[in-house]
Amino acid sequence: MVNLRPALAALLLAPLLAACGDRNERLNFRPPTLGVPATAAEVTGIYRSIHQGLLQLRGNGELNLVVPEAFGATSGTFTLLDGDVTVRTQNCGDQVGTYRLEVVAGPIVSKSTLVFETVQDPCEERRRYLTIDPWVYGDS
Repeated sequence: MVNLRPALAALLLAPLLAACGDRNERLNFRPPTLGVPATAAEVTGIYRSIHQGLLQLRGNGELNLVVPEAFGATSGTFTLLDGDVTVRTQNCGDQVGTYRLEVVAGPIVSKSTLVFETVQDPCEERRRYLTIDPWVYGDS
């Protein structure tokens, strides 16, 4: 009698292994280039801080900021032109913040990091959490 178990196992595992072996370039994320970004499209992505904060910047100028140890989640808008950032968030009402933004090498190889430097922001809560830690780019 012929033992079909090895052949059956190979037949069942082949599609699974093929899916795991995907070597196509990932198009759903692209780390920002080091230096001073010129436009919002250059920093689009999800960033995390060491204090469990999350910052999502979208190419259309929308942002989401989550700071679990403070105000929780808020959303807003931002504009970026040659490293100058203007930020508005719901938790700060009509107050507008302005920052200088730079992309630097991260603490982990190939992890670009955003560093916000306050120019002027009357909203202490937003100012504190945008500048307290660097924001490390997440791959997803």
